[in-house]
Amino acid sequence: MSRKNRGRTPLTKEMLLPMSASAVRKLSLENHLMLAVLKSGQGNKDAMVSLLRVLYMTWFLSERTEPVTDVATLLDVESSLETSIEAAAQGLGWQLSDEIVSAIEHVLLGFDRLISYAPKYRYQEAWDRLCRFVASERQSPLPDSQLGKV
Repeated sequence: MSRKNRGRTPLTKEMLLPMSASAVRKLSLENHLMLAVLKSGQGNKDAMVSLLRVLYMTWFLSERTEPVTDVATLLDVESSLETSIEAAAQGLGWQLSDEIVSAIEHVLLGFDRLISYAPKYRYQEAWDRLCRFVASERQSPLPDSQLGKV
Protein backbone atom coordinates (compact mmCIF):
# COMPACT_ATOMS: atom_id res chain seq x y z
CA MET A 1 0.00 0.00 0.00
CA SER A 2 1.45 3.34 -0.95
CA ARG A 3 1.99 6.00 1.66
CA LYS A 4 -0.39 8.36 -0.14
CA ASN A 5 -3.41 6.02 0.09
CA ARG A 6 -2.86 4.68 3.60
CA GLY A 7 -5.96 5.15 5.75
CA ARG A 8 -8.07 6.29 2.84
CA THR A 9 -11.07 4.29 1.70
CA PRO A 10 -10.85 3.53 -2.01
CA LEU A 11 -13.45 5.29 -4.13
CA THR A 12 -16.23 3.15 -5.49
CA LYS A 13 -17.09 3.04 -9.17
CA GLU A 14 -20.25 4.98 -8.30
CA MET A 15 -18.24 7.84 -6.77
CA LEU A 16 -15.92 7.99 -9.78
CA LEU A 17 -18.84 8.53 -12.15
CA PRO A 18 -20.65 11.83 -12.69
CA MET A 19 -24.17 12.38 -11.43
CA SER A 20 -26.96 10.88 -13.47
CA ALA A 21 -28.42 13.06 -16.21
CA SER A 22 -31.74 13.19 -14.35
CA ALA A 23 -30.05 14.37 -11.13
CA VAL A 24 -28.18 17.06 -13.08
CA ARG A 25 -31.42 18.21 -14.76
CA LYS A 26 -33.27 18.32 -11.44
CA LEU A 27 -30.57 20.38 -9.75
CA SER A 28 -30.25 22.65 -12.78
CA LEU A 29 -34.00 23.26 -12.94
CA GLU A 30 -34.15 24.08 -9.24
CA ASN A 31 -31.33 26.62 -9.56
CA HIS A 32 -32.70 28.28 -12.70
CA LEU A 33 -36.16 28.50 -11.10
CA MET A 34 -34.69 30.29 -8.10
CA LEU A 35 -33.19 32.89 -10.43
CA ALA A 36 -36.54 33.26 -12.21
CA VAL A 37 -38.27 33.80 -8.86
CA LEU A 38 -35.81 36.54 -7.93
CA LYS A 39 -36.05 38.16 -11.38
CA SER A 40 -39.84 38.29 -11.06
CA GLY A 41 -39.57 40.29 -7.83
CA GLN A 42 -41.08 37.43 -5.83
CA GLY A 43 -37.80 36.30 -4.33
CA ASN A 44 -37.14 35.22 -0.79
CA LYS A 45 -34.21 34.17 1.34
CA ASP A 46 -34.45 30.56 0.11
CA ALA A 47 -34.01 31.68 -3.50
CA MET A 48 -31.06 33.85 -2.50
CA VAL A 49 -29.44 31.04 -0.52
CA SER A 50 -29.84 28.78 -3.54
CA LEU A 51 -27.96 31.24 -5.77
CA LEU A 52 -25.23 31.71 -3.18
CA ARG A 53 -24.90 27.93 -2.90
CA VAL A 54 -24.47 27.65 -6.67
CA LEU A 55 -21.96 30.50 -6.70
CA TYR A 56 -19.76 28.92 -4.04
CA MET A 57 -20.19 25.35 -5.29
CA THR A 58 -19.11 26.58 -8.73
CA TRP A 59 -15.97 27.99 -7.15
CA PHE A 60 -15.22 24.86 -5.12
CA LEU A 61 -15.88 22.50 -8.04
CA SER A 62 -13.95 24.47 -10.61
CA GLU A 63 -11.02 25.01 -8.29
CA ARG A 64 -10.38 21.25 -8.25
CA THR A 65 -11.80 20.26 -11.64
CA GLU A 66 -10.72 23.05 -13.96
CA PRO A 67 -9.19 26.44 -13.35
CA VAL A 68 -11.69 29.28 -13.12
CA THR A 69 -10.59 31.92 -15.55
CA ASP A 70 -13.35 34.35 -14.65
CA VAL A 71 -13.11 34.86 -10.90
CA ALA A 72 -14.10 38.49 -11.55
CA THR A 73 -17.57 37.34 -12.64
CA LEU A 74 -17.95 35.28 -9.47
CA LEU A 75 -16.91 38.29 -7.39
CA ASP A 76 -19.35 40.58 -9.25
CA VAL A 77 -22.19 38.13 -8.71
CA GLU A 78 -21.29 37.75 -5.04
CA SER A 79 -21.24 41.52 -4.55
CA SER A 80 -24.58 41.97 -6.33
CA LEU A 81 -26.22 39.21 -4.32
CA GLU A 82 -24.95 40.87 -1.14
CA THR A 83 -26.45 44.19 -2.30
CA SER A 84 -29.77 42.43 -2.87
CA ILE A 85 -29.63 40.88 0.60
CA GLU A 86 -28.95 44.29 2.15
CA ALA A 87 -31.85 45.85 0.20
CA ALA A 88 -34.20 43.10 1.34
CA ALA A 89 -33.08 43.60 4.94
CA GLN A 90 -34.12 47.26 4.61
CA GLY A 91 -37.56 46.26 3.33
CA LEU A 92 -36.85 47.09 -0.32
CA GLY A 93 -37.51 43.59 -1.61
CA TRP A 94 -35.25 41.18 -3.42
CA GLN A 95 -33.81 43.03 -6.40
CA LEU A 96 -31.40 42.00 -9.14
CA SER A 97 -30.19 44.35 -11.86
CA ASP A 98 -30.55 43.21 -15.47
CA GLU A 99 -26.78 43.25 -15.96
CA ILE A 100 -26.15 40.97 -13.00
CA VAL A 101 -28.90 38.57 -14.08
CA SER A 102 -26.83 37.86 -17.19
CA ALA A 103 -23.75 37.16 -15.05
CA ILE A 104 -25.77 34.90 -12.73
CA GLU A 105 -27.09 32.98 -15.74
CA HIS A 106 -23.48 32.54 -16.88
CA VAL A 107 -22.56 31.12 -13.45
CA LEU A 108 -25.60 28.81 -13.46
CA LEU A 109 -24.69 27.46 -16.90
CA GLY A 110 -21.10 26.93 -15.76
CA PHE A 111 -22.34 25.04 -12.70
CA ASP A 112 -24.62 22.92 -14.91
CA ARG A 113 -21.64 22.05 -17.08
CA LEU A 114 -19.42 21.21 -14.11
CA ILE A 115 -21.93 18.89 -12.45
CA SER A 116 -22.63 17.15 -15.74
CA TYR A 117 -19.12 15.68 -15.86
CA ALA A 118 -17.48 16.05 -12.44
CA PRO A 119 -17.18 12.76 -10.55
CA LYS A 120 -19.54 12.45 -7.59
CA TYR A 121 -16.63 12.42 -5.18
CA ARG A 122 -15.58 15.86 -6.45
CA TYR A 123 -19.13 17.13 -5.93
CA GLN A 124 -19.10 15.66 -2.41
CA GLU A 125 -15.74 17.31 -1.69
CA ALA A 126 -17.13 20.65 -2.88
CA TRP A 127 -20.25 20.16 -0.75
CA ASP A 128 -18.10 19.37 2.31
CA ARG A 129 -16.05 22.53 1.67
CA LEU A 130 -19.27 24.55 1.39
CA CYS A 131 -20.48 23.15 4.73
CA ARG A 132 -17.16 24.01 6.40
CA PHE A 133 -17.33 27.52 4.96
CA VAL A 134 -20.90 28.03 6.20
CA ALA A 135 -19.87 26.92 9.69
CA SER A 136 -16.87 29.26 9.69
CA GLU A 137 -16.57 32.96 10.47
CA ARG A 138 -15.41 33.75 6.94
CA GLN A 139 -17.46 36.16 4.84
CA SER A 140 -16.57 34.51 1.53
CA PRO A 141 -14.53 31.62 0.16
CA LEU A 142 -13.69 33.58 -3.00
CA PRO A 143 -10.20 35.04 -3.35
CA ASP A 144 -10.11 38.85 -3.17
CA SER A 145 -13.73 39.07 -2.06
CA GLN A 146 -14.70 42.48 -0.72
CA LEU A 147 -17.53 41.22 1.48
CA GLY A 148 -17.24 42.59 4.97
CA LYS A 149 -14.45 44.99 3.98
CA VAL A 150 -16.60 48.05 3.33
